[in-house]
Amino acid sequence: MDRDPSDFVGLLVRHQNDLLRYILPLVGSMDDAQDVLQETATALWKKFGDFDSDRPFLPWAKRFAQYEVLMHHRSKRRFTFLSDELVAELSAAADADANVLADHHAALQVCLDSLSEEERQIVRTRYADSDTTIQQLAEQTGKSVNVLYKSLSKIRKQLLDCVERRLAPQSLSAES
Repeated sequence: MDRDPSDFVGLLVRHQNDLLRYILPLVGSMDDAQDVLQETATALWKKFGDFDSDRPFLPWAKRFAQYEVLMHHRSKRRFTFLSDELVAELSAAADADANVLADHHAALQVCLDSLSEEERQIVRTRYADSDTTIQQLAEQTGKSVNVLYKSLSKIRKQLLDCVERRLAPQSLSAES
């Protein structure tokens, strides 16, 4: 391999949670999913020299994970009802779910950007800094707890409406 190992490590670290979320429903337990993730990482490392860096890493890695899931089921001799075709269908469904989640995340980000700076700061402090209580947020902003609850309720409704509007054209085109 003539590539920098830190490139591989960076990509794997960035995508390991996505891979684990992809593997877990296919194997059924967290312990098995972590074992399969480890096998996947080993296989990815061995083949990293073949990776085309102009293409996304995650879909490439998921192909390896799918193979490792099949090997896991064969080696465990359990869940024999899971045929290769069923694992492929489950993998495709997981990919579709990931795409829907990515669409929702992108829409939410656009909608967050449309909030006022004060509203964004309230959301960021309340949800991104998960240790922050409403009481602490009230103290930081100089607003009452009641006002903050009402503000957060209004902001959540704005975000929900915005995300639904942004996703509506996609769902209409998908139904056609």
